Amino acid sequence: MKFALIFQNDIVAFLPELFLAISILVILLHGSFLGVSAASLYTYLTPSMVRLTSIILFISLLLVFNNPVESQTLWNAIFVTDNVGTWSKVIVLLGLLFCASVSESYMFSVRFRAYEFFVFLIGIGLSLCLLISSYDLLSVYLSMEFLSLIFYVLAAWKKNSYFSAEAGLKYFILGSVASIFFLFGASLIYFAMGTTNLGSLSLLTENLTITSPFIYLGLVCVVSSLLFKIGAAPYHMWIADVYEGAPTLVGFIFAVIPKFAFFVVILRLSFTSFWSFFPSLWENFFCICGLFSLFIGCICGLGETKIKRLLAFSSVGHVGFLCLGLASGNIEGVQAVLFYLSIYMLTAVFLWVYIVYLDLSSSTGNTLLTFSDAIGLVRSNPLMGLGVALMIFSLAGVPPFGGFFAKLNIFVSLVDSSFYIIAVFVVITSVISAFYYLRLIKIFFFENNRNWFFFTPLPKGAAIALVLSGLTIIFFMLSPNLFYLSTYKIGLGLMF
Repeated sequence: MKFALIFQNDIVAFLPELFLAISILVILLHGSFLGVSAASLYTYLTPSMVRLTSIILFISLLLVFNNPVESQTLWNAIFVTDNVGTWSKVIVLLGLLFCASVSESYMFSVRFRAYEFFVFLIGIGLSLCLLISSYDLLSVYLSMEFLSLIFYVLAAWKKNSYFSAEAGLKYFILGSVASIFFLFGASLIYFAMGTTNLGSLSLLTENLTITSPFIYLGLVCVVSSLLFKIGAAPYHMWIADVYEGAPTLVGFIFAVIPKFAFFVVILRLSFTSFWSFFPSLWENFFCICGLFSLFIGCICGLGETKIKRLLAFSSVGHVGFLCLGLASGNIEGVQAVLFYLSIYMLTAVFLWVYIVYLDLSSSTGNTLLTFSDAIGLVRSNPLMGLGVALMIFSLAGVPPFGGFFAKLNIFVSLVDSSFYIIAVFVVITSVISAFYYLRLIKIFFFENNRNWFFFTPLPKGAAIALVLSGLTIIFFMLSPNLFYLSTYKIGLGLMF
């Protein structure tokens, strides 16, 4: 029997990841060979790198869509392919495509000449696809570290910026601590159960009568390190400084791309492998994290004057909503979490593309964008000003925008699970956080700038990203059933 036939299904199901891994080498060779001639001829390498990266991501998207293996464990049950993984990979790759489309004008403006950025972009896609497919604590850890190493480098990418160096160092130190916690937790789970495979763990914990305290401690450590990566309180210490200090394009990647993948891993752990622990552990744990995140997100954002820091604390608040959706422990809660993630990601794409555009137009020339940098936008580009206002309303949860229905779903799942006091707290924090969103609208539309203002023309790639994300949110308002049904189907695939 041929050895290749043993892993034939595994190779076919793993084609997107294999293609991305080979593409990293292709981009490295392309950049290194053309980089020398580009430097000597004073030509610019970035446009060809953007086109090549976009083509690679688009082909990966097609490979994910056309995966013939529907649901199966791969490579000795280290990875898995299923409906949840397929849709999550599609969303992550679309986010990276948006990022690639915005990057050309930004890199030209801030004089980034390094082609390695695009190598890292493909590396982020590969690591997130591996993370989404992971079905073992070891493969989760290795994929997470692969992603983290890229993020540490990208956070400190601006070598001449003190803020970027600080962001990179802070993220590196705190991220290393989170990785230690993950390994410690995984070793405790292995000590108690004798395996790190998620499928085996679900079978072993199904009818447990006596539970070792090591399992509880291990699970808290593992999920805490995953929540650190998405900036949930009380693990949010890094998020505002890193968003502000890192280059704006890198902040866009941090804010938009990885959240979906990490929440898929958390859903696999809590709803598949350790479902029997829900009443004793997950309910309380996710409630505490969600309430902390909502409180810090709404209070810390009130006094901010810098746009990127405000969006960082806004992100903490939204992660709080997602944690409370997990705490409900029913299919409505899972559907609400997936739905919220989709709407939040589209809204964040629009707002971060707008911030990248503001950064290009900023008269101060630094990355510390304040609210005053956006004054005058409505008069210079009324249509874009309207789009930004609609997206801010969506983040604030104003009906009839997507953000309102996303928050409503979380609220309904909490009420269904009889968390009435928490549901009241959710409403109160939403009202408080709406203040700083509406303050943004007031500054953008009704303040007068004493200085001359100038906004650069919107680049083509940024315009495409804005239109696609904006139209999707508007289409949702007209026909929400497609979003509801697709997220419900994904949630059912995860729980049954």
